[in-house]
Amino acid sequence: MGEKVRIVIDDVEYEVEKGKTVLQVALEKGIEIPYFCYHPRLSIAGACRMCVVYWENIGRLVISCNTPVQEGMVIRTHRTSKVVEENQKYLLQALMTRHPLDCPICDKAGECDLQNYGAIYGPQKQIVPVSALEKEREEHNWQSDFLEYYSNRCVVCYRCTRACDEIVGAHALYVESRGFHSNIVPTVRPMDTSSCEMCGICVHVCPVGAIISKPFKFWSRSWLLEKGLTRCNLCPVGCEIQIEYGVGDWRSKRKVYRTKPTEDLNVCAKAFFGYDSLNRERLLKPVVYGREEGDVAGLISSIISSEGEVTAFVLSGYLPNEVIDSVLKIAEASGSYVTAPQTVDFFKMAKKLGCEPLTIEEVKGYDRFLLIGDDITSTAPVLTYYIRGKVYKVGKTVRDSKLNPELIDLSSAKRLEGPGLIILTPHYFGGEEAEEVAETVKEMSERGWRVLLLPREGNLYGVYKRAKDLLSDIGAVVEKVLSGEIRNLFVFGEDIAEYLDRDTLVEMREKLDHFIVASPFKDGLSEIANVSIPMSLMGENEGTYDTLMGEVRGRRFLPWAFDDLLLWRSVAERVTGSKGVRKAEGGRELKLRSEVHLYRSNWITERSENLTKLYEKNLQPEERRIN
Repeated sequence: MGEKVRIVIDDVEYEVEKGKTVLQVALEKGIEIPYFCYHPRLSIAGACRMCVVYWENIGRLVISCNTPVQEGMVIRTHRTSKVVEENQKYLLQALMTRHPLDCPICDKAGECDLQNYGAIYGPQKQIVPVSALEKEREEHNWQSDFLEYYSNRCVVCYRCTRACDEIVGAHALYVESRGFHSNIVPTVRPMDTSSCEMCGICVHVCPVGAIISKPFKFWSRSWLLEKGLTRCNLCPVGCEIQIEYGVGDWRSKRKVYRTKPTEDLNVCAKAFFGYDSLNRERLLKPVVYGREEGDVAGLISSIISSEGEVTAFVLSGYLPNEVIDSVLKIAEASGSYVTAPQTVDFFKMAKKLGCEPLTIEEVKGYDRFLLIGDDITSTAPVLTYYIRGKVYKVGKTVRDSKLNPELIDLSSAKRLEGPGLIILTPHYFGGEEAEEVAETVKEMSERGWRVLLLPREGNLYGVYKRAKDLLSDIGAVVEKVLSGEIRNLFVFGEDIAEYLDRDTLVEMREKLDHFIVASPFKDGLSEIANVSIPMSLMGENEGTYDTLMGEVRGRRFLPWAFDDLLLWRSVAERVTGSKGVRKAEGGRELKLRSEVHLYRSNWITERSENLTKLYEKNLQPEERRIN
């Protein structure tokens, strides 16, 4: 415990931790002080002055966000000081004077700090004689299809610029001009093809409606939507996010309208703008040979239990742990093969180097990093929010340039002295190059460097933890399907489509008695499956995931959610026996085909129209011609 001091706020004495500010202490004690520019994850700006309090000891007003607590300090807030109350009213009046009264068309209405403070603390009528025509200030077009800025609404709190600089590190925004003429402008326009990562944090931290999300613009009101907290599983970080959705009644259509971060501000474009994949071509009921069915647990169990027929399961790195456990139990009982496409790369590297997932808290403890392989900012964007210090890079460097890495080769990396953290993306390497990388990393780990193997998938750590010793090589399973030895194939998700072309998958289906696909979508692999079973996405199951945030749990609240956890538990209870999991090695060589891009990193984000548009806008001219 740190040193304590005693202070008095509104005639009540508190013992508080020395080093904290008056505002932090007040908020912890449930004492309401209005503010615009303060945010717990951002540096202190002291820009808005709304958090003023009266410091009796020195007889003057101070801003509480930038005033450390001191022994014997006596503080009065607006609750016990008329001076504070009048000053806050004056500040609100200054902001309101030139602020357009466009709450009826502003997306921030209902969750706007200026609107709320105006109602609670502020003057209820305009006292400064300024006409509507005099309220205009220069508008700035960000040239974006996704973010829109209204200069007149801006209270110049600098939250957006600080978040972009201090958390994301993209430096995509800055403040132009001074005083009333201040405007938030992009460092590069068009905004969509700048250093901006479209994480949406600027939209979330804006206390008014100055920065809004265009895809959400005019669609609904915050108070008309249901809300639920869950975990994003689009990459291995495991961020907590809020999903806002309609239930299909008079208020809003039944769909997801937007996603937002919590006040931890852990979010990236994959979740913030990729939410529309939750609405697209959803498979919500099992389909058996073209007909929707209710209960398919019995059918699945009978297929797996068929005498003389061999079954294989292809796991996905986006499954919750509970489904993985059920599948392994089924495979153990029935003598089936279990594999995953990532046996091509991640599991091979993990076998050589081991795999011990670190937590974000552990990552924060390092000040020297070596990034090897793919663009980390594209693979797991939020991880880069916590990479601070000296950075070296071997491999692809696109968005990672924001980390100011020193670009080196493997031979130079061998000479780096530890300790430090190596972040390695196994999917980036293959063949002899993978061997060389593994050898280099192993040598460096003996000199004090710790290794983080970073997958692309949301729960590949969970697959590794539970099934690493049971997995067959995916190439061997493919060969056994094509040779006719495996007659039933269960494919979860579409990870396999990133390693195999569609013609090969169709050829495999022709060799099978049953091709069963568990997918969230009606299109893709579901179109060529004999049986299609819904697979849940975020907000649709109570499963757990092993992530860089530790083991995290999702929540099931979206009204259309299919309970796939219950289905696979039911199948596991019906399939009995103890034949043991079969294992096969070798087989044909497979290689990852899909590109890892900030706006397109997997088969789920590929379904998002928002992310697809961003992806296509950011392609180079020659890439656009190819695509």
